Amino acid sequence: MRVAIFSGAHQVPDSFAHKSRHLLDRSGGNTGNFAFSTSLYWHLSAMAEKVDIVPWDVPVDRVKNDCDLVVFACANQLGIHTDLGGVAARLESIGLPIIAIGLGAQADDLTKDIELSRGTRRWVDVLAAHAPSRQANIGVRGKYTLDQLARLGLGERAIVTGCPSNFISPNPNLGASLKRAWTAPSANRIAVAAGLPYWPELAALERQLVEMVERTDGIYIGQHDLDMIQICRDEPEDIPKERYEQIRRYIAPKKSEEEFKQFCRKYGTCFIDAGSWMEAIRKFDFVVGARFHGIMLAIQAGIPGAVITHDSRTQELCQTLAIPSKHYSAIKGGLNENNVRDQFEFDEHAYTRARSSLSSAFIRILEGAGLSPSASLKAIRDAVPAVAPVVELRQEPVLAKAS
Repeated sequence: MRVAIFSGAHQVPDSFAHKSRHLLDRSGGNTGNFAFSTSLYWHLSAMAEKVDIVPWDVPVDRVKNDCDLVVFACANQLGIHTDLGGVAARLESIGLPIIAIGLGAQADDLTKDIELSRGTRRWVDVLAAHAPSRQANIGVRGKYTLDQLARLGLGERAIVTGCPSNFISPNPNLGASLKRAWTAPSANRIAVAAGLPYWPELAALERQLVEMVERTDGIYIGQHDLDMIQICRDEPEDIPKERYEQIRRYIAPKKSEEEFKQFCRKYGTCFIDAGSWMEAIRKFDFVVGARFHGIMLAIQAGIPGAVITHDSRTQELCQTLAIPSKHYSAIKGGLNENNVRDQFEFDEHAYTRARSSLSSAFIRILEGAGLSPSASLKAIRDAVPAVAPVVELRQEPVLAKAS
């Protein structure tokens, strides 16, 4: 089996020789993408004769002639904010069987139905029409997305898999390992998955996170967008002055421009692949922030973490995967290194059950495409002897308004 993964690169080893735009573009617009692209690449490489990660605009003939299966690494593409008609046409021209993993729906909150452009509706229809078998071929993030596909008449083509980044660690007992680390006496070093300065409702919390980084000798990890990566890679001269000031006022309004530059130089960082990211995180005691994949990579490295949710996308993923999370509006009294873990709850048994069941669903999609699952995926699936059907993971939607 020869597989083409439509995704951003899973590593950017030449980033040292380039400005931040190169890192952002190669990662697919967010370095957090390394989490699921790496998971897909690692698992599929253990199953297939050949695996290539290719961009969406790859020449049709290259995939059509050299591959047997297309794996589409998805994100929150189901919403009025996308128009994927061009991608749909390309996939139709390729004509190969397709499996899609990690698809999410995006609306104002989890109680509202999505709207789709004509192009994106065509794209999801193409995914469904090119299923390799009668098995479901679209792995979705959670109940909300599954319900939205069912509303479009595509429910039988989809199954809840969560995010494949949840299967990076081969440890089937990861939940128990995390629980032991969670109950350690204190969180001496804090890493923060940095947010964005156009989330005004999170400004107070983001400033508290910055203060925790300084007090605990932590790190401040930039993922998206370009200017946040630039400040974390020490490229302030490439940011328009007005924009730079907006970021400074958002993150650290009490610091002078020079003090802010020194903070970014000392604590800001970005990563060029998931492996180096997880290796670096092993030196920390807790990871927190508004970036799901920044937290997920910590969890896969065995380090406790929690997501501050602010939209339906992250909320759906955290619910599905049983990842510690709390909506920003529910965090009371502020955050510091002494109380941050107390703001969140981690149920190791719920996490293990969810991970087992979701890996079972992921395996069903892979087997439907003619692939034999890796030993680590089977071990995760078998961590719970009798796994309930995946549909029983569904939860009632929770309102997730940003303001």
